[in-house]
Amino acid sequence: MNRLLLAILPLIFSCKSQDKIDLATLNLNEPIEKISSFDDVLLIGVETVEYPFSLLLEVEKSKEYSFDGIDLEGQRIIFQIESEKLKTDSITRLGGGHIDLKQAKNINELYEVLKNYDAESKIYGVRIELKTPELQANILKKLEAKYGKGTKNPNTDNGLYWNIKAQNKFVFYAPDYRRLIILNNTDLSKSCYWDIMNGLIDFGGCDNEKYMADLVKNATRPEDVKEKPTIKIDKNWNINGLIVGKTTEEDFLKSATNKRFERIAEIDGTTAKTNEIYYQNNYHDFYFYFAVSNSNPDNQKENFINGFAINDFRKVEISFENGLKPGLKFDEVLKLLEKLKIDYHPVDFANYIEIKTSPYKVTLNFNDNMLLSGMFVK
Repeated sequence: MNRLLLAILPLIFSCKSQDKIDLATLNLNEPIEKISSFDDVLLIGVETVEYPFSLLLEVEKSKEYSFDGIDLEGQRIIFQIESEKLKTDSITRLGGGHIDLKQAKNINELYEVLKNYDAESKIYGVRIELKTPELQANILKKLEAKYGKGTKNPNTDNGLYWNIKAQNKFVFYAPDYRRLIILNNTDLSKSCYWDIMNGLIDFGGCDNEKYMADLVKNATRPEDVKEKPTIKIDKNWNINGLIVGKTTEEDFLKSATNKRFERIAEIDGTTAKTNEIYYQNNYHDFYFYFAVSNSNPDNQKENFINGFAINDFRKVEISFENGLKPGLKFDEVLKLLEKLKIDYHPVDFANYIEIKTSPYKVTLNFNDNMLLSGMFVK
C-alpha cells in the first residue's frame, strides 16, 4: 500500500502544477471569477499610468498563472475591464496621473466596485509584467512560435505587435516597459490603438485625430464642472486654514472643505500595512494626502495632512494671498516670486516651478501654453 501511495504522489503533485491559469489560452471575455481567486491579493480600480480608459484588476504576486508553459509566479498580472464611467467621465480619466486601487477580499466587495464604475463583470484584456530579460526573451519565443514574427513598434526601441484577426486579438510585446499586453479587440477600434507603453499604433487606415477625439468625446469641459470648491491659499501655502504637517484627519473631516471626498487607504500588498491615506475628489481633481499613524492607521487624531494637490484650477474657485492667479504666464509668476523674495528651483526647459518651504515642497504647474494651471504641495 505504501509503495502504491508513493507511486501516485508524483501524479497528484503533477496535476496540481498544471492547475495554473494559462493566460495564453484565454479568449479575454471570461468572467472575473473564472480568472482570479480571492486567495490572492486582488486590487481593483484606476491606475492611469498603466491604462486610463478601463477599470483594472491587479493580482499581486500570485502563483496561479502561466503563459504557454512559462511560470509567471511573482509577476504582476493586470486584467482590463470595460467601464462605462471611465469611458465617459473625463474627470476620472483625464484628471492627472493617479492610482485608486482597493483590495477586494470577497465577491461582494468586488461587485461593489464594479457597480460604482458601471463596469462589466468580465475581462477584455490582460497586462503581464515581465521583470527580467530572461523572461522577456522566453515570452518572445513563445509569441513568435504562436503568431510568427511581429511588426516593429515604431514608437519604442524593442516593441513588437501582432494583429490576430482570426482571434479578434491585439498582442503588444513591450519589453522597454516590461509588459506583454493582450486585448480582445471585439469592441475596440480595428485601425488604431494607444496607451502610454506603446504609443499610437496604426493597424492600417488609422485616423489619429478622430480616434483620440472618440476617446474623449463625452468629456466634460473642466470649466463646466458644477459646485466648484472655494479654495484660499495663504502666504504659507496652507489651504482653507488646513495646515500641512499639523492638521489631523479628524480636523479635515470636520472642516467645510470636506465635500465630495472619498477616503482611500494605500495598502502594501505584501505586508498588508497601510502606507498612506488620501482623500480624493475626482470630479474636481482635488486631493489631500495624510501621513499615517505608526500605531493605528485608523486613529484619525494621529493621521496628519502631509500634502494636497489641485490638478486643474479651472475646476475650482481659487485665490492666493500672495497675489498668484490662475492663468498667469510663466514669466509673470517668476517675476512675482522674485518680488516676494520667494526662493524657487531653477526651471530651465520645465513646465513647473518648485518652491522649497520646509518641511514640504510646493510645485506650481503650467499647461501647454505655459499658463499657471495647478499645484501640488507635499
